[in-house]
Amino acid sequence: MTMTLKNMLTPKKTILSTYILSTYIFSAYILLSLSSVASASIQYDSGALTFTTTDQSMWATGDAFVKSESAFLGSEWSNKTATIGGIAGSRTTSTINTNPLWFAWKACKATVSIICGDEPSKDRKTITTDTRTGAQLKVNSSGKVGLEFGYTINSGSVDAEVEFSALAELPEQAVRQGDIINLKTKSSLDAGSITTQSPEIEAYISAIMQLSGSVNATGCLIAFGCTTGTTALPTVNLDQRIISIDPNSVKILDGILPGDAPLAEVPLANQSLTLEGGATTTPVPIVGYALTNSYGGVITTSFPPGVPRITTDLAEIEIQVPNIETNGTLNGAGEIKSGGRDDLLSLQLDLDGMATVMAGLPPTGLNLDLINVGGIKIGASIDIIDVDAGPVLGLTQDFEIFPTLMTKLEFSDSILIDGMIGLQDSWTGLWSDMPEFSLLETTTFSPTYWIDVILNNDFGLDLGLVGTLDVLKLEAAAIIAGAEIFQFGPQSLNGLLGLGNELFSTDKLNFSIAKDRFTLSGFNQIAGKQFTISINVPEPGMLGIFAFGLIALGFTRPKTKQSTDKESLIAFTQRH
Repeated sequence: MTMTLKNMLTPKKTILSTYILSTYIFSAYILLSLSSVASASIQYDSGALTFTTTDQSMWATGDAFVKSESAFLGSEWSNKTATIGGIAGSRTTSTINTNPLWFAWKACKATVSIICGDEPSKDRKTITTDTRTGAQLKVNSSGKVGLEFGYTINSGSVDAEVEFSALAELPEQAVRQGDIINLKTKSSLDAGSITTQSPEIEAYISAIMQLSGSVNATGCLIAFGCTTGTTALPTVNLDQRIISIDPNSVKILDGILPGDAPLAEVPLANQSLTLEGGATTTPVPIVGYALTNSYGGVITTSFPPGVPRITTDLAEIEIQVPNIETNGTLNGAGEIKSGGRDDLLSLQLDLDGMATVMAGLPPTGLNLDLINVGGIKIGASIDIIDVDAGPVLGLTQDFEIFPTLMTKLEFSDSILIDGMIGLQDSWTGLWSDMPEFSLLETTTFSPTYWIDVILNNDFGLDLGLVGTLDVLKLEAAAIIAGAEIFQFGPQSLNGLLGLGNELFSTDKLNFSIAKDRFTLSGFNQIAGKQFTISINVPEPGMLGIFAFGLIALGFTRPKTKQSTDKESLIAFTQRH
């Protein structure tokens, strides 16, 4: 039996057919919409993001104790002017009438005013009269002259700088509502540096002299005018330490001698012990030994007191308070490291001196004490060949920082983020871990960047053997009451020729005392460059296809009870 279209479209079947038809139409709309969305992207680059921190503790999270204060006692002035000499006279400007007819008319009016006629016009002319003469100097100066008292305390500090750039791939064209978007965010560590200062304390008194200025000279001669010239005064900028004190020593006029050496120095924690062997010069040579300290004082000796003697060094022990400064930058392996060391204890044996003494040969080096009594020591030394070798114990510090780029993204309109429930107004985390998301409206993203930084501090000791060689080494010194008031050298052919004196240096054995790993804080935040992702508005043709499906659904509905239609749709939904 042949079924007509009318028989096929029973009420329930009609609802099912129109439901399927509208579903196909809507699916076609979605597919056509997808075909209109381009997959190309554009690059987002935040530009250089530079983060810095200063005076952070090298021992734990937080600020280091850094205190530096100074007080100035003296005279200070700025842009003061002193005038020498003077200029007499003046320069004046006046206007005169140069028309002779006007003067004739004026004379006529004064006598027979009836026949003079009309007043002629004035011919005005401006003239300048300069009667200035003399000379004058104006000296303009700024300066500061006096004494500065100050101190610095540092518990151990770290300064660091890190530069990142944040990258992402943004859709080149507008996207649809509900599209899943992945920005493929990543960060690039472009530069970095770290600077550290081990604990230190210092107090000082400095002489300050700062002068600058200019001279303005003016010379004038009557009827010839004036000439002016300006020249700058020589600039003086003197900051000379008169006395400075740190744990190692007291220095007087530090840096005044070549090599930034002080004029005089009194050791404090920095101490050395020198073992010498030799003989007296008068009246009868007496062979013996002497153990002296940094002050030139004799700790123990077998020589008679106050008798000049000639000795040779046998060994020296030196102890000092280390002062370690480190600097490091981003290396090719993507690491930001710095490290440093300083001697803590050294024992140097004078091999040439010990060899000649033990072999009964003339020493290659001699120390001559001209005076060594009552806290006064004046002497000199010469070494034809000086070979020293021995163990050196040092203090070491190695640092490394591990930065990661963080961000907080704020959205102009709420968005859906993968792994999070509900609409979100912001997201916080690693920039490179930005999850996938979907947009409901055109949205502007406003990033705020900062960095999380982990600092590794490896504090330890090292031990190695060091040997030195100097040829023709000269040295002289004068010590009074423990203060080294005169020092020459040591100078050798090595130094004069610019050659190093290291004979050998073994690899050092390293012993870690403490390893700390903690967050380095104090870095700044940066408000980053915004970007916008737009929502695509469906094209009119697409809307028409979708509307057609809805209209078709309305026209094909049978004229039955509404309740029957609803029941049929519910039943269909339950079955499928």
